[in-house]
Amino acid sequence: MQIEVENKLTELQADTLVVGVWCGGENGKPELTPSAVAVDKAGGLISAQIEAGDFKGKPSEVAVFYGVAGLDFKRVIVVGLGMKDAFSEKTFINVHRKVARFAKSGSVALTSAEWTLPERDEAWAARSAVRELLFASHKSRGLKTKGKGPQAVEKILWVSETDVASSLQVGCVSAGAMIWAKELQDLPPNICDPQFLAEAAESVVREFEKTAGKSAKGKLTVKVLDKDAIDEAGMGGVIGVSKGSQTDPVFIELAWQGADASKAPVVLVGKGVTFDAGGISLKPSRTMDQMKFDMSGAAVVMAAVKAAAEMELKENVVALVPAVENLPSGSALKPADVITTLSGLTVEVLNTDAEGRLILADALARAAELEPEVCIDVATLTGACIVALGTDVSGLFCEDEPLTAALACAADSAHDPVWPMPMGGTYKKALESSVADLANISWTAGAGACTAATFLAAFAPKCPWAHLDVAGTAQAASGKSGGTARPLPLILEWLLSRAPATKANKVKTVKAKAAAKTKTAAATEKKAAAKTVRKAAAK
Repeated sequence: MQIEVENKLTELQADTLVVGVWCGGENGKPELTPSAVAVDKAGGLISAQIEAGDFKGKPSEVAVFYGVAGLDFKRVIVVGLGMKDAFSEKTFINVHRKVARFAKSGSVALTSAEWTLPERDEAWAARSAVRELLFASHKSRGLKTKGKGPQAVEKILWVSETDVASSLQVGCVSAGAMIWAKELQDLPPNICDPQFLAEAAESVVREFEKTAGKSAKGKLTVKVLDKDAIDEAGMGGVIGVSKGSQTDPVFIELAWQGADASKAPVVLVGKGVTFDAGGISLKPSRTMDQMKFDMSGAAVVMAAVKAAAEMELKENVVALVPAVENLPSGSALKPADVITTLSGLTVEVLNTDAEGRLILADALARAAELEPEVCIDVATLTGACIVALGTDVSGLFCEDEPLTAALACAADSAHDPVWPMPMGGTYKKALESSVADLANISWTAGAGACTAATFLAAFAPKCPWAHLDVAGTAQAASGKSGGTARPLPLILEWLLSRAPATKANKVKTVKAKAAAKTKTAAATEKKAAAKTVRKAAAK
């Protein structure tokens, strides 16, 4: 991926130029941004569309012109920005997602600096635009054997007088991490099993060592516990859930040390159920194929550590992933079984399809052993959260007000929305068991997402902790577009608000036509993932 910061529109050479038009300017007519005015001087094509009533500047409205005389572009994309007083992070991000459908490939010149929100700086605009454009333009071929592979954007030019090259690079790294997570999400479960997740984490470390070498200002490491080590550690939740499968569980610890070793880490815990049939409490078959996405939390937290390393964040960040399959068999966990977790607490298993909280209980107990400064878990935990919030908003469960506020701000910044949900209190009584310390589901009806979060709280570290239920947001609502990599944008914005990206700041602003060439994680990991998929498919 090439990144270039240009300060003169007239000197640009690119396959695609993107300019904006506001809705409802003077006399109610659409108002052209400065770059749109410059384009319109080359033949009045934009003005003609407006006068004919064919373009009104509504949010994400698009007009595409090809071979505009006097301009060195294959296509010019004119995108509607809506009303100025209604322009928001949501509009800004959705505009770039829409542009990705038309930009297709090659080089793209963005004039988005002209649309920056008053409350956001250009650095935010740069990283957000690049992140969303690259992620939305990514189309995976998957395991298809016929047809050409999809084309991709190879170069981004940012038209501005401001030094935002480092922010553009942050956007590239963020997009690469999102693509990496999505590709893991989209793999079939016969390939992406617990061992595959472990190999993916190990490949991240190998690739980082290969590209960063000794110059890296930090260290990326991975530790994988096999079934025997998990059992010896006392992780009864992980062992119990995995009993129905012939595939052994693993427990992954992927760690980036970007600060002094004495600094308490940020611990991210991700649910890694690579396929969830429900166990003995079998799920309905109609939508069971979607249960390959039950490892989305694992993909997100590992991708977050991957990005933290590539940006060399001055932060210690650890991803903990309990990875299992939840299948029915003669050896599977049974309703009414009692397990002993890593924390020592016993749990009565009333429903084997409430397995995510059992493996997260062990992972959160392991997080507590690391004495973190803050802990966040990400899990496709409950269908109840989908009932409550739908498929656009993730559930945020947190009793620490500063952490709640920080995550809400990051969610707004990334347009990766969350909604605060209740937990604890009276919900604790609903988890009482007559034979164990607590039950894994509520004996009362309703509030399933709230009681699940309350269950996790019993095992969480004694530090600020948040639980993100992404059951409704981890995959696209359409069912065909696959994983969304959410809430990775939120987590990365939150991490960036805590610590600077030192490596990204090394990238220099390039004026006129001097390009700053950087190889992003997206290209590197795409190649590595393809090799891994071919290897797994050949087994």
